[in-house]
Amino acid sequence: MFWDQVEAHHCTTYATREYSAVLANLPVDYPHRVEACKEIPLEVHGMSYLPKHCEDQGSGVVIGRWEINHNEPDCVPFWNWFKDKGCTSERSGRRRFEHYLENLPYGGDWREFCATTPVSFHGMHFPGAQICFQYNLGTYGHWEIEDNSC
Repeated sequence: MFWDQVEAHHCTTYATREYSAVLANLPVDYPHRVEACKEIPLEVHGMSYLPKHCEDQGSGVVIGRWEINHNEPDCVPFWNWFKDKGCTSERSGRRRFEHYLENLPYGGDWREFCATTPVSFHGMHFPGAQICFQYNLGTYGHWEIEDNSC
């Protein structure tokens, strides 16, 4: 048995793309189709991955599904520029920053990519935006950080 009809689908989250394939050379009457699917790796970008899900569609057709988070440059947006929006309020001890998200994958969920695109600024690293919003057809991330001057 081997994977055939491998298809790359849309980006699902930061640096991650969905793939699917049909398990080929599978005997129609084989009783352990789903188990076989779960144990046969698919090679993508020179690395082997086991399926995340297996679907038995009957008549000897089994579909494997993967979410590959490796070497998917089309699925990698980035925070381009940021604005210091000042203190959140007087004596709050917090400062607000906004960044603009560039290179959002076509058809991608802007909320998901905003929340999972990492960024570093002011010596801190964040796995994604604390708050996400859209304005004038653009996607923005919002962060509030501690600032004793506020």
